[in-house]
Amino acid sequence: MTRVKLELLQEELAGLQLAAGYLQYSMERCRNLVGQEALPPEQLERLESLTSRFARLADLLVQRVFRLVDEIELVGGGSILDRIYRAEKRGWANAAELINIRELRNLIAHEYATEKMAEIYSAVALLSPVLLETVPKVVEYTETMIRKYPA
Repeated sequence: MTRVKLELLQEELAGLQLAAGYLQYSMERCRNLVGQEALPPEQLERLESLTSRFARLADLLVQRVFRLVDEIELVGGGSILDRIYRAEKRGWANAAELINIRELRNLIAHEYATEKMAEIYSAVALLSPVLLETVPKVVEYTETMIRKYPA
């Protein structure tokens, strides 16, 4: 069973790195847009893509990779907060920042009021670097973990 989970983890890592690349690309394209008002539709579309990619990467990280690592290390179970605190113990990121990322992800997923979008875009611009800095740490940790198990 562990071998199957390790193979799944490798697939998730590939998706995680791809999603991180897409978020980085969107951040570069939106660097000068955050905080501006009365943007044309094409620039708003860039910002919406940025928030979507942020939410996707946050989900992949917390819901899929964190959970899978916990299962492989036999510490699965518990809440999302438990997963976040274990991620902090592994040295991947600060728990408070991960909690903020998770809360922002939830806000993105459930926010339909256009008057709040400027705040969301600013928060995404602020937290995206934190999210992106976490990915290589997770990849390094998990690749080391994968090498520990026999093929």
